[in-house]
Amino acid sequence: MNDKSYVVFPLKRIAASIYDLFLLLGVWFAVGSFAVWINGGIIEVKWIGPSLVLTSTWIFYGYFWTHGGKTLGMAVWKFEIYSIDKNKINFRKVSIRFFSNIITVLLGGIPLMFMYFSKNNLSLSDYLSKTSYRKI
Repeated sequence: MNDKSYVVFPLKRIAASIYDLFLLLGVWFAVGSFAVWINGGIIEVKWIGPSLVLTSTWIFYGYFWTHGGKTLGMAVWKFEIYSIDKNKINFRKVSIRFFSNIITVLLGGIPLMFMYFSKNNLSLSDYLSKTSYRKI
């Protein structure tokens, strides 16, 4: 970990995620409204809704993490994402981080506890995506 590294413990990560959740609700509403409008008021295929939510969420985080390194929730809590291996943050790293964070949520946040046992205080998603946080 370099001298600019900043340990963001689970409570702060969760708080920023809740902040971003409210922004995502607006995105989901807009995407869902557009999908219903395109289909004439009815969406008969049940998997379209969840796939739209997943895709729009991935695009939301992908855009903000690759353009500026932070979402609005992360900016409020004054931290941003950066690449540990000094490479630019790309959609591959964002995708690894995004899907490992989904696994973290599904497992009730238990993979976040990996940071307490890691030498560099990295969570599982930090370790897998080779990204971490720094203070702004």
